[in-house]
Amino acid sequence: MTVTRRRFLQGSAAAAGALGVIPGLRYVSQASEGRSSSPEVKYVNSSCAICTNKCVFRGQVVDGVIRRLEPEPDFPRARGMMCARGNAGAWTPYDPNRLKHPLIRTGKRGEGKWRKASWEEAYKHIADKINTAVEAEGGNRSTIGFISSEGTYQEHYYQGFRTVFGSPNILRHPTICLSSNIRGFMSVFGTYPNADIINSDYIILAGADRAESIFTPDTIDMFGKKGKTIICIDPRFTKTAAKSTKWFPINPGTDMAFALAMIHVILKENLQDQDFIDEYCTGFAELKEHVKDSTPAWAEQETGIPASEIERIAREFAKAKAPVFYPGRRSGWQKSEVHTRRSIAMVNAIVGNWDKEGGLVPNSSISIRRRPMRPVRYANAQPRLEADDVEFLNDGDGSWIPWRDRALKADPYRIRGLMIYKQNVVDSVPDRNKTFELFDKMDIIVCVDTFMSDTAWYADVVLPETNYLERQDPPFPLSGIEPSVIFRQPLIERMYDTKPGHDIFSELAAYFEDENGRSLGNHFRGTIEDHMNTEVSARELEQLKTKGFYTTGEGPVIGRTRRGELGINTPTGKVELYSEDFAGRGLDPLPVYKRPEKPGSGKFRFLVGRHAIHTHSMTAAFPELNWHMPENAIWINTKRANELGVKSGDMVKVTNRTGGSDTIKAQATEAIHPDCVYFAQGYGSLSKDKPLVYGRGAAQSAVLESHFEPISGNALMHETIVEIRKV
Repeated sequence: MTVTRRRFLQGSAAAAGALGVIPGLRYVSQASEGRSSSPEVKYVNSSCAICTNKCVFRGQVVDGVIRRLEPEPDFPRARGMMCARGNAGAWTPYDPNRLKHPLIRTGKRGEGKWRKASWEEAYKHIADKINTAVEAEGGNRSTIGFISSEGTYQEHYYQGFRTVFGSPNILRHPTICLSSNIRGFMSVFGTYPNADIINSDYIILAGADRAESIFTPDTIDMFGKKGKTIICIDPRFTKTAAKSTKWFPINPGTDMAFALAMIHVILKENLQDQDFIDEYCTGFAELKEHVKDSTPAWAEQETGIPASEIERIAREFAKAKAPVFYPGRRSGWQKSEVHTRRSIAMVNAIVGNWDKEGGLVPNSSISIRRRPMRPVRYANAQPRLEADDVEFLNDGDGSWIPWRDRALKADPYRIRGLMIYKQNVVDSVPDRNKTFELFDKMDIIVCVDTFMSDTAWYADVVLPETNYLERQDPPFPLSGIEPSVIFRQPLIERMYDTKPGHDIFSELAAYFEDENGRSLGNHFRGTIEDHMNTEVSARELEQLKTKGFYTTGEGPVIGRTRRGELGINTPTGKVELYSEDFAGRGLDPLPVYKRPEKPGSGKFRFLVGRHAIHTHSMTAAFPELNWHMPENAIWINTKRANELGVKSGDMVKVTNRTGGSDTIKAQATEAIHPDCVYFAQGYGSLSKDKPLVYGRGAAQSAVLESHFEPISGNALMHETIVEIRKV
């Protein structure tokens, strides 16, 4: 796509015309026209909220209007750069479709009929509904489910509100993201590490699309320096594959076979780091026996990658100065996902790739003096719904798929209400129809967000959070190889009747009481400014206000394990190649490969993945980004498309095994495995307040089936089988 500046501006003007009179644009325009010959220009450092990276930037504000966001050159995680998504954030305060005041539903859910409400009216409405629901369940506060994404307010204030309210039912994003990765690596190393990509010279990526699923600083370090060998193993030819040394379109779900064959070659040819294994590892003899039959020839039959290439990669990896098999965000996302992650961790372990430059490094963090929120005990307290469904259930995250199944059956008790903070569950959780079934059983659904997401569109009360460029957030520690504390402060005055998360949850808490009649608002003391003054020192706070972050000043923290400063947090205190803990739980103590099922004649395995311009379902409706891809399309291998009589641009219907379906344009391409199909997330919106993506393209959640991995609770995004027919 070739876009000149004139064409881009013409397109922007056309989009503005299509949307009618845009208050935000008018506001900016009037401010510009009224500007004096000596405009007031100021720069404010703050941190981004468009994705989880929270990169620090410098915001240029001219006469009270944000003109541009540019990278803070000294912020170590961003390497002096800023992505397109972060730049586009400058528009968000002026977006005419942002939420501007509290709303209470007046029509049916999803009908889009609302009335404007005051904050006090909205709080009272929520409290009345929730208290009635709790009373109907005999005082069981577990009847209210709390759902959230991540953010500077989520981990303390939102979780704090849930804690003092007394419900154990919290559902966060990890079980539709990376909980299987975390559990797999923790079972081997006792933690989920980062990779020191800047110093790595040989990198293997199994499904991790770092060129599009942007993660700082890894994305920058991976592709910003020459001399690295990058091996990409993915059923799709992604942007990462295009930037790699070599790409292998692996058969989906066979990543473990590839990793086990690598271990086989390394041990057979005595290429392992035996000194590291002897000092730090346990279970080496068992692993060596376990992989005796995992030959490259066997792995070729499973993965589709030639045996000679597997042997070559294994040798090069073991002999490289600083190799790393990247932990990533996903690989197969199929039935043996935790064990797949364990096998990848073991490839790193046997070459001594732990806590050293260019390898896997345990994260460091900077602590701040945050006052913990103490839980309130209630007489009718109940355990989590899905407490018995997941072996290593994280009580702070939950597991979406089994939790929803339990809630639909009211087993062991009924869920009557949902408090949702910035998680677009309608678009992100597999099987949208089941989510709507859950919604139908609710007495009250409350959604806190900055835009009218599909989830907010189906809520009963919508509370607008203040835009991140207008609000003050508390200091927030970012762990990593080079840890930091970041800060968010307002660039401009608040434009509408919105509130920051701290105010929403502390004020809402005052409308509830514990069993002794004491207000839950008593647990929230002080303002954000009060907290800032107690959580960090005066010197640190000054640096936060000036630079938007601070670090230890010591640079990357590498080698603590090898220096004896940090232990390995496993049951044995060693890197566990064989897990006695797993064995004691009746689980396979070593990764056992199980061949994934074939899609079947005329069917496909549906894959999910990222697009570099977008953050999940959030940014596709941003005008500055939507023009790049106004609509998604389903990738179908050219040969398979020909067999179906489908050409690029044809409309097709995608249907899964449980009847979930959506329609979308086809894109015939050589860039995907013949057994697979894929389309990007963020389109096919049901919310009319997202006009650029409303009804355009298809939604992943409409075609994804409900499957979960019972060790970690992770949703298995690649277990969906679909049929495609031309419409």
